[in-house]
Amino acid sequence: MRITVDGKQFRRGDERFHLRGVTYGTFRPRADGHRFPEPSQVDADFAAMREAGFTTVRTYTPPPEDVLQAAAANDLVVLAGIFYPDWRYLVGASRSEVRRVAREAAATVESEAHRLLGDDRVLGVSLGNEIPADVIRWFGTRRIAAFLADLADRVHAIDGQQLVTYANYPTAEYLPLSSLDFLTFNVFLEQQSDFRRYLTRLHHLAGDRPLVLGEVGLDAGTDPDGEKRQADALDWQLATAVERGVAGTFVFSWTDEWWVGDAAVEGWHFGLTHADRSPKPALDVATWWNQRTVADLDRVWPSISVVICAYNAGATLAECLDHTCAIEYPGLEILVVNDGSADDTADIARRYPRVRLVDLPHAGLSVARNAGYEAATGDIVAYLDSDAYPQPEWPYYLALGFDGAMVGGVGGPNVPPPSDPVGAHRVARSPGGPVHVLISDDRAEHVPGCNMAFWREEVLTDVGGFDPIYDAAGDDVDLCWKVLDRGWEIGFHPAALVWHHRRPGARAYFRQQRGYGRAEALVEARHPDRFTPLGTARWKGRIYDSFAPSLLNQRVYRGLFGTGAYQSVYQGGGHVLDLAHQIGLPLAIAAVLTTPLALLHLALLLPAAVGLAAIVALVVTDAARAHPPRDLDRGRFAFRVGVAWLHLGQPLVRLWGRWKGVPEARRDLPSCAPLPGPVTHLDGGVLLLPATGPRAATTAAIVDVLRRDGVRVLAATGWEDHDARLVGSATLVGDLVTSAHPEGCVQIRVRLRARSGRLAAGTAAAVATSLLGLGAVSLVILAALAVETLRGAVRVGPRSRRAIVTAAP
Repeated sequence: MRITVDGKQFRRGDERFHLRGVTYGTFRPRADGHRFPEPSQVDADFAAMREAGFTTVRTYTPPPEDVLQAAAANDLVVLAGIFYPDWRYLVGASRSEVRRVAREAAATVESEAHRLLGDDRVLGVSLGNEIPADVIRWFGTRRIAAFLADLADRVHAIDGQQLVTYANYPTAEYLPLSSLDFLTFNVFLEQQSDFRRYLTRLHHLAGDRPLVLGEVGLDAGTDPDGEKRQADALDWQLATAVERGVAGTFVFSWTDEWWVGDAAVEGWHFGLTHADRSPKPALDVATWWNQRTVADLDRVWPSISVVICAYNAGATLAECLDHTCAIEYPGLEILVVNDGSADDTADIARRYPRVRLVDLPHAGLSVARNAGYEAATGDIVAYLDSDAYPQPEWPYYLALGFDGAMVGGVGGPNVPPPSDPVGAHRVARSPGGPVHVLISDDRAEHVPGCNMAFWREEVLTDVGGFDPIYDAAGDDVDLCWKVLDRGWEIGFHPAALVWHHRRPGARAYFRQQRGYGRAEALVEARHPDRFTPLGTARWKGRIYDSFAPSLLNQRVYRGLFGTGAYQSVYQGGGHVLDLAHQIGLPLAIAAVLTTPLALLHLALLLPAAVGLAAIVALVVTDAARAHPPRDLDRGRFAFRVGVAWLHLGQPLVRLWGRWKGVPEARRDLPSCAPLPGPVTHLDGGVLLLPATGPRAATTAAIVDVLRRDGVRVLAATGWEDHDARLVGSATLVGDLVTSAHPEGCVQIRVRLRARSGRLAAGTAAAVATSLLGLGAVSLVILAALAVETLRGAVRVGPRSRRAIVTAAP
């Protein structure tokens, strides 16, 4: 039975396949030309591997039939390396030679793919090993990436079920390999902290695919303590790989016997056995870890309560509970909170003996989440949506994510099941979905509610749980920010994966986004300092999806003269592109709607033309950035166009929901503490309050009062000559200034500031339209500027003073 990818892990049939591997070769060429030992030695080696608990052998050259037979006889599978002379062997940059290498590589790959077609003795094929970073720089990253992608496509065209990978290494981590079925990296680091941190980073490069370590180990050297040092290093390497959720490791290598070309390599001591196959201590270490999974780590596992909030979830709850109830984790409690469902949700939950049902009248998501943690008994409360289901190792990885004293919560990735319809996969690659925001590789600013966990007493109880105002969405963002505001950190474990069904098509997706817009208005009203003046969230981290990163918008630090040992890749452009959609797209559409003004003068067609060009540019960009599923053979262009359409509609629908939600958002806000009073009115609009504490505390209370009254307040950073800036209108702002004189008092004033750039632009537009002979249009522009300025003066002047006076007794 062939091995398949199962999220971040592998599966054989209905069981998890644990890839416990060792590398084999290369050896002295045999008489038949294959770089393997004689069949009798291969049989003996593979039998010893089986005895040591290995399940997989990695070869660097194509395995001949006797090697595959020996593997099958010993219940091993082979990761078959395909060797071809790549561009590292070329001198110069002759185009004909470059094309020749590509042709010969393609012919070799296709030949091996045909030979191994349908062979369940093969885990997959590896399309090469460590093309040097200098070679990649010489020929170009895009060319090498396209070359490997073409080879992967050729294998898949011959055998659609064959898994394909390529063995990369840290110096070329920037090489985008999104066409591969799983990501393989050779990693040799001699410090455990560095190794752990780098595996977390590699998970993000792997995205929704398994991460496999193609080579790990240490050279034992020749000194007396070398073999013990090798065994000790391998022990923590394999332990760290298990803890980080790596899908498999290949220990480098089986034996010290090693040939390159026609010569034996001297001073070679990476093997688990000596050249005569006598074992080293490292083999005992590998044997021990080959029998272990994440559940066997030396940990005291905290008890976990899984809370599944369900409202009319009859269509998906059984699938969720089938997987959740099958998890073997010590002290795992499963609760279903039925939020007043009108379908068979409660009946489905009652069919599972492990499930404890909590019935509520329908009150919304936050109330259900609160009821869940209040009924839970576990140390940790893990939230799972009713339209999601976890992988078997999920609670272990969540628990491992609590890796620091100040980590109060943990999340992980969520991806759509491969069996979901194409429409759901389009939605998964569209904006506004349940994505995580990471500050670093293992620390988050936000984790989605479909896959998040928090300490029950220390965190959830301390912050007061979820705000009941969020009845459908926004609760997870609000909670994460409250947790961070109390000094906690939120961890992220990239292997704590859940499968999460997305909306099946555009109509359901846009309906969801309208609801998210309403929730966003609620969140902004309660966390105004975390939003920009344009109304977009002011994230400190970077928004991630769970798919393999794109080649687009990469920035690579290669080191001076390309000498960086870890030539790290960074993704750029995410925030700018998001703003272009959320703010720029509505403005572009508004510009297009000015087209009828061209009837007055042809020059007035310019804004519409610019707006249309911006829309087209966004559509092309979105289509290019879309990641069609790897197993989608047909309709990849249509898939990209569909994703671009969802990108186009989402900001408008979300903006509509946000606008509709603003009146509700201002209701039921937490009350502010009263300001000290009474208030004395002085000339020039100055207010005088009695000082009952430090001026800074009074100023913070004033800012809170103004925000609760609906004034947009931009907090100062400490570099300004004012305490806060009040946004009155598009053309006028006010600078809030306080003073602690005379003694025992706090003076308050607002200095009006014109937004000169905008006023100048508006005035220039009025002058331009007047010169074009459009006096009426010019007058309308000038009138709009005057109205905006007057409106701003009222908002930051009398309205702000009235809010302060009202808040003081």
